[in-house]
Amino acid sequence: MAGALKRISIVLLLVGFTTSALAFRCQVCGKDGFNYSGVYIFTDKVTGEQEYVCLECMKLPRCYVCGMPVKDGTTLPDGRILCARDAKSAVLDVDEAKRICADVQNDLNKMFSRFTEFPTDVDISAIDRIDVNSMADTVGNSYESPDILGVYHGAEVGGKLQHQVRLLTGQPANRLRDVCAHELAHAWAKANVTAERHAHIDRDAEEGFCEMVGYLLVDSQNDEAEKKRILANHYTRGQVQLFLAAEQRYGFEQILDWMQNGETSRLVDGHLEEVRNIKTSSSASAEIHSSNNRGGGNVKTVVSSGPATIMLQSILWGPKPMAIINGRSFYVNDEAKIKIGTNSISIQCLAIQTNSVRVLDFSSGEKKEIFLLPK
Repeated sequence: MAGALKRISIVLLLVGFTTSALAFRCQVCGKDGFNYSGVYIFTDKVTGEQEYVCLECMKLPRCYVCGMPVKDGTTLPDGRILCARDAKSAVLDVDEAKRICADVQNDLNKMFSRFTEFPTDVDISAIDRIDVNSMADTVGNSYESPDILGVYHGAEVGGKLQHQVRLLTGQPANRLRDVCAHELAHAWAKANVTAERHAHIDRDAEEGFCEMVGYLLVDSQNDEAEKKRILANHYTRGQVQLFLAAEQRYGFEQILDWMQNGETSRLVDGHLEEVRNIKTSSSASAEIHSSNNRGGGNVKTVVSSGPATIMLQSILWGPKPMAIINGRSFYVNDEAKIKIGTNSISIQCLAIQTNSVRVLDFSSGEKKEIFLLPK
C-alpha cells in the first residue's frame, strides 16, 4: 500500500554514489544536510511522489489523507490529523458534503440516463471516524467503501425502500465524489437487484461494480489521481479491474444485466464473456420486464414509487442555492424528471426562496409554488 516508508539503504552505493557526498532536504521541516543514515522515504498518497523525511519528523503523526508526517496541521474532532495542504481541500462542512453528493446523483443520472436511473431519494449525512467504526460491524444490508470512507444501508420500512448513505468527513472533495458514487451504486443494487440474485452475487463482485461506477465518474472528469487511487486499492481483490475490462468490451448496459440476472457470482479473469450469461426469469409483482437487452434474457427493474405530488423536501443554502424536490436536486433553471407515484414528469426549477420554490410542470404547462413542509 502507498504510504509505507522505506529506509534508504547501502544499495545507493551501487548506482555510483559515495555515502559521504549524499545530502537530503527534509520535506516536512525543511532542514537539509542529512546523509543516508538519517533520512527516510515516504510516499505521498495524494501526489504519488516519494519524499525525504528526517529521523525526527519520521516520529510525527501522519496525515489521514496523504500519509506524510505532519508538523503543523489540523486535528479533527475524532483525532485524525490533516497536513496544511490537505486541510485546504478537505470537506468538513455537512451541507457541503450533501451538496457534493447531490451533484454526484445528478452526474450519474446524466451519464447513464440511457440505461438506468440511480436512486435520488437517499438520506445523506456526514459522520466522523468514530461513527464509522461503530457502524462497521453492522450486519444485514450495510456496505462500506474502501478504507471505510462511507457506509450504505438500505432497508424496507413500511413497505418502502429507504436508502441511507453516511460519508466520512475530512476527505478531499474529489475523493468524496468517488465515495458518494460508490455508495449510490450500492443503493442502485439494493433497488434494482432481487434479494435472491443479491444473495448470489459475491461480496467482492458487488464492491467491484460500485468501484467501477466511481471510476467511470472520475474518468468523465479527467481525475487521473483518483483513478489511480481506485485501481491501486486492493479492496475488491481485482474485481474492479475485471468490471472495467468487461464494461469496455461489452458495455455498461451488459454489466447492469449481469448484476440483475447473471448466472455467475463474480467475474473471472480470462472468462469475461460470462458477463453475457443472463438468466431468464418469471415475472414478479414488484418488477417490470423488458426483453431488449443484449444478453437475450429479461431485465428486471424494481419499481420504486415517489411522493403522490410535487414535494419540496429540503433547501440547501450557499453561493448557489439547491432544492431537493421529490428526491432530486435542482439549482435554479435546472430541468429534470421526478417521480409522482410510479410515473415520471418533467419539471423546471424557476426560483428558490427561503421556504419555497417555483417550478414549471411541463406535463400541464402550469407554474406552481411549492412550500417546504414543516418538520
